[in-house]
Amino acid sequence: MNTSLHTGSRRLRLIGVAAAALLALSACGSDDSSSGDTATQTTDGIVGTLEISDFGTVLTDADGNTLYTTDAEADGTIHCVDGCEDFWPPVAATSSDVPSGVSGVSGTFAVADRPDGSQQLTLDGKPLYTFSEDSGPGSFTGDGFEDDFQGTHFVWHAVTTDGSAPSSSDTGGGYTY
Repeated sequence: MNTSLHTGSRRLRLIGVAAAALLALSACGSDDSSSGDTATQTTDGIVGTLEISDFGTVLTDADGNTLYTTDAEADGTIHCVDGCEDFWPPVAATSSDVPSGVSGVSGTFAVADRPDGSQQLTLDGKPLYTFSEDSGPGSFTGDGFEDDFQGTHFVWHAVTTDGSAPSSSDTGGGYTY
């Protein structure tokens, strides 16, 4: 047996495994929950904000999870249904839940009727969602994410208090369903 060939082959496999592990870790997205993050909730607890270091202040649900909108629903028409909802849970609300305002947010909250008859919170007419792959407050792995459900292409953006939709170079990815 040629031990130098065997050792070289083993070394290449180890390098491959290390590269795959590094790639997997970098694909995890921005999941920064640094101690510098501060949460603020509205009186009714439906919507709040969270300042994420090196990203900005995002809109959150009552649990502090980042809220998202999608370009595919910019006109207010809800396209994220069925399997899409498993990854992008709608922020459920009724007209009595709608906050009158959130400190630092200049938009108008309302509710929209979903195709299944439930109601969803909107901001300036755009339906709001959380992302099932986020790991909790401070996580914004859905920002810049692209996916396709039932023939509709979605590009998702974290909702920031200044109205911009920043995209981190560490986020993004995509699936087709």
